[in-house]
Amino acid sequence: MKIKKKQFWILAISYAAVTFILNNVLHTTIGSFLMQLSSLALAFGLILFTYKILEISIKQFTKISSLS
Repeated sequence: MKIKKKQFWILAISYAAVTFILNNVLHTTIGSFLMQLSSLALAFGLILFTYKILEISIKQFTKISSLS
């Protein structure tokens, strides 16, 4: 199942709005949990991004060194 761009952005903006309202405006426990989930997702995304960049650069380096 593939999600369309419009649906993704609607979901992302809705999640951000609900998280902001529950955490910063109403100061609820659910809002704090959603903020922690967002932080975890951000950390996971950054680690995955770094891994993919390193993986691509290592593959290119091994291709170059094998040609020599």
